[in-house]
Amino acid sequence: MAEKVTAKSGDTLSGIAKANGTTVAQILADNPTLAARAAAGQTVLFSGTKVTITSPQTATNPYGGTTTGAGVGLGTSSNPITNAGTVNTTTLEGIAKASGTGGSTGGSTGGSTGGNTGGNTGGTTGKKEVSRVTNKDGTVTITYDDGTTETTGTPNPTGKKVVRTYFSGSGANRIQITEYDDGTTDQVPAPEQVAGLSADDVNKLIQSAIANQNAEFQKMLAAQQKALETAKAEQVAAQRKSAFDVIRERFTQMGIKEVGDDIAAIFAGKGTDRFGKAFDEIPTTSEGFYLQLINTKSYYDRFGSVNEARLKQGYKALDEKTIVGMEDEYQKVLTSYNMPTGFYDQTTDFQSFLKNNLTNVDVANIIQAYRDFVTTGTDSNVRKQLKDLYGIGDEALTAYMIDPAKGQGILEQIAGKNMNTAAALIEGLTAEEANMAQAYGAGSLGYGSQRQKYSQVQRELQTTGNLAAIYGENFGAKEAIAAEFGGDVQAQAQAARIKATGQAAFGGTSGIGSKALRTKTV
Repeated sequence: MAEKVTAKSGDTLSGIAKANGTTVAQILADNPTLAARAAAGQTVLFSGTKVTITSPQTATNPYGGTTTGAGVGLGTSSNPITNAGTVNTTTLEGIAKASGTGGSTGGSTGGSTGGNTGGNTGGTTGKKEVSRVTNKDGTVTITYDDGTTETTGTPNPTGKKVVRTYFSGSGANRIQITEYDDGTTDQVPAPEQVAGLSADDVNKLIQSAIANQNAEFQKMLAAQQKALETAKAEQVAAQRKSAFDVIRERFTQMGIKEVGDDIAAIFAGKGTDRFGKAFDEIPTTSEGFYLQLINTKSYYDRFGSVNEARLKQGYKALDEKTIVGMEDEYQKVLTSYNMPTGFYDQTTDFQSFLKNNLTNVDVANIIQAYRDFVTTGTDSNVRKQLKDLYGIGDEALTAYMIDPAKGQGILEQIAGKNMNTAAALIEGLTAEEANMAQAYGAGSLGYGSQRQKYSQVQRELQTTGNLAAIYGENFGAKEAIAAEFGGDVQAQAQAARIKATGQAAFGGTSGIGSKALRTKTV
């Protein structure tokens, strides 16, 4: 069984060997570090050095003591090196075990276990290295306990002086390093070989272990790469989600729902521009989202077309917040004037104001001007009848005056089937007169056409009707309506005759000319 002895000042290897019933060669075999020092011509023992002691090989113990380190159990009577048992030879550590080199401890306990401290052939014969000498040409001569010698290393033809030669590593990975007086070095592979494994076997195992280690390394690299790609994808997804939230919140706060679907489509990678072309990529910044959004159809319809029209007319472009704010101001003006629902209160209506650079004050002034016209230019009794009978107030009349096309629809919604009467009242006629016109199909006409005809009826009453009274004829609303709405030939002829009589009387053809109105008759 192995034990450790601590060297004291003055101790020698031979003294320690004699005191512990072993040999110097056995101690060197059990202590690779001491053997390396001896081979390099260095001081072997220092005070406090730990020396491993095992029993030497004898006739009754041909396997020697149990090795230490990674080679425990190899080279014993129960597990000789020629039958090393189950060992993992896919790793360098396993190769070291299989070759009897003692793994990471750098050696074994002797020739029977397949390794020694001195060379690459001792293990195959069971010989033990006794000493080694560095030759002038850089080679090393090894002397064994059977009196044979072996020269290793590469001759040095350069004439450089060898400073020292030593080994690094262990087992199949061991190399011999030679240092020269000019500072250069040589490295020569010097694997520790043992019985049961040839140099080719050891090399194959080394290559296999290296391949396995490389495969594991590649797997590790692949896993790291995948982890990096996953982390990057997660980072991009987080950035994209954050940018999406920023741009969505920006337009949500302004109350703009029209662009919401396009923002969501861009985030899902399905966004298209206003011409239907798909965007190339999903943005990862709020600026990227905005640049794609302003090219969508919903954005163009709400904001882009407005600024496009403004720029053509020489006005400056407006940002979304300003446009939305002005739309709110327009709405406040319409509400303050109690303008009827549906009259210039839609986004498209506001866009018309914006395109023409109208402020909320401009809109208010326009409404007020028409409101004044209605309240001062329309008979109060007519306004009262329209309000009491048909629910048409000053606001609806103002809307009609501002925009007859839009206003007519509003009046029709308010008055319904009574639009014929309402049109007559607005033009100064009575409900009874409207009923007369209804008999001629006035209700089948549009509101604008009705008002136009009622206006003509009113003019006929003021001119032809007055002339008829002078000449003692009967031409009133009934005849005027029949002529205008019914196409009554007789009524039309009567109107024409009365007008002609009037023109003759005041035109000079009858002898009573305009001078008569200025000449005093005796």
